[in-house]
Amino acid sequence: MKLYAKTIAQTLPDWATVVTKSADLFEIEINDEHPNFQSLLEELETEIEPGTIGVKAEDLCSRLGIEMSNPNLWQLLEQAQTPGQTHLKYS
Repeated sequence: MKLYAKTIAQTLPDWATVVTKSADLFEIEINDEHPNFQSLLEELETEIEPGTIGVKAEDLCSRLGIEMSNPNLWQLLEQAQTPGQTHLKYS
């Protein structure tokens, strides 16, 4: 999964890697199968819509210490995770 951010923390977890960097945008690749990332998702899970349990993108970005790029131009996820797993939603 990829995140697009305007700013990032000085150090990222071992499951997050900066793929590209331009003057105003960082492309970050997340190893969403890494156990530490999965633990973080479980910790951040809430009811994001009635009947839907997931993780709010703003909560994940806050925990990572990043400022997401314009959410109207970029999707937080390239694709939702497979059914039955945690989903992320921007709000």
